[in-house]
Amino acid sequence: MMRIKNYLLGGFFFCASVVATAEVIPVYQIDQPAGTYLQTTLTHDIYRYAADSKLNDLVVTDQQGNKLPYRIGSAHPVKEQVQHSPLHFFPVAVGAPPETLLALSSASIKLDANEISVSVEKTVNEQLLDKSAPIDFFVVDLSDTRARADKLIVDWQVNETNQYLEVQVSGTNDLTNWSNITQATLAQLQKDGQKLVRNKINLNLTEMQYAYVRLKFLRGGEKLQLTGITLENTEKVAATPVVDSWKVTGELADEQESVLLTGDRAPGVSVAAWEFTRDDIAPVSRLGIELGSIMYGDVVRIFSRSSDKQPWQLVHQGIWFNAQVGNEWQQSDAITVNNNSDTQWRVELNEFIRTKAAPVIVFHHQPETLQFIANNSAPFNIAIETDPAQYKQNTSAQVFSQLISGKKIQWVQANFTELKPAMSSFARHGLQVSWKTILFWAILMLAVGVLVLVALRLVKQMSVEKTL
Repeated sequence: MMRIKNYLLGGFFFCASVVATAEVIPVYQIDQPAGTYLQTTLTHDIYRYAADSKLNDLVVTDQQGNKLPYRIGSAHPVKEQVQHSPLHFFPVAVGAPPETLLALSSASIKLDANEISVSVEKTVNEQLLDKSAPIDFFVVDLSDTRARADKLIVDWQVNETNQYLEVQVSGTNDLTNWSNITQATLAQLQKDGQKLVRNKINLNLTEMQYAYVRLKFLRGGEKLQLTGITLENTEKVAATPVVDSWKVTGELADEQESVLLTGDRAPGVSVAAWEFTRDDIAPVSRLGIELGSIMYGDVVRIFSRSSDKQPWQLVHQGIWFNAQVGNEWQQSDAITVNNNSDTQWRVELNEFIRTKAAPVIVFHHQPETLQFIANNSAPFNIAIETDPAQYKQNTSAQVFSQLISGKKIQWVQANFTELKPAMSSFARHGLQVSWKTILFWAILMLAVGVLVLVALRLVKQMSVEKTL
């Protein structure tokens, strides 16, 4: 009997050890590189296999399966320079709903016949501004700014009531949910020809962290007239890869009424709607729409979500143009979408093109540079680790930084070979419950059942012995 229990316990611990072991699935392979400090370019293709949009599940291994230290980022900067970019901004009256903010930030078309191009020029829709209502806050549009946002320079007409300004700064991507960023005090003082100007707000926002910034003046905001808002960045100039772009085709949606939700669900508005599914979770920085040879100059609404169980979230609403200029078809500039990793997308256009168009979404992603420290055990694999408990504790970047600290390193560009593993091997595409987990629980249940039977037999045997 003891032998049976030992076998069961041994099988239990063996199964537990199998399940606890993370599976590492190679995606790319680098053969015999010429150097120790290697780098390669990762495009959106790696996100077809990854389950984490920040690539925390990526590992680099040698021939024996040992994990090598690495980091993912952009190329090393060679110099710095300060850049100033004027920003579009508009006042918002007290009580203005989110849909009014979207309308105020819409785009209008500008045709330049000399350059034979179509560009989008953002303007404030004066008809939607309630000039009689007091101003609640100002919205600054960062959606066309691809770089990070270091500082805002705020200029205003100075009078006695607003020499000092106290401003609360918040950020959002949907003009509905705002997150606090910072609070600052600005000042413009003048006396005897001398000026003291403190008009910069430190934002320290990462690249495309927020599409809009709200400036709510807690002091000095009465009758405040802003004359300009400028983005100031200390840019790191580097040799970065060309932007990665790819196209996804869609299908005419079953629901041909707009899914846009307002304060009260509007009555069914007929649209021409298409839905798209991409097989990657690459953080998308911008997207465009191709309509082929169809004249269009009307509203477009773009929605996204990460699964069927979630409601559609509005990503963009504005005017989209597709026009023939000269011998070429030109369309509106790509839309900034702030590192969106959603896999499901929906495009709504005017219903009159429902039977004429077959829209294509063009996604844009800034490739990353993978740098790692090689050993003498080539080939090396760029792989995906399937156990979330392992990659959440990934400290490779910290180890990498310590190993290269203080060293002047010449990085060697390495090319990889695609191994094309089966998509079903990865958790995001395959079954959420692996065969190892099923085997583990089957053995566990069997072991528990046998132990219960053994216990019952022992109890029965002890009862018989007592009666004797």
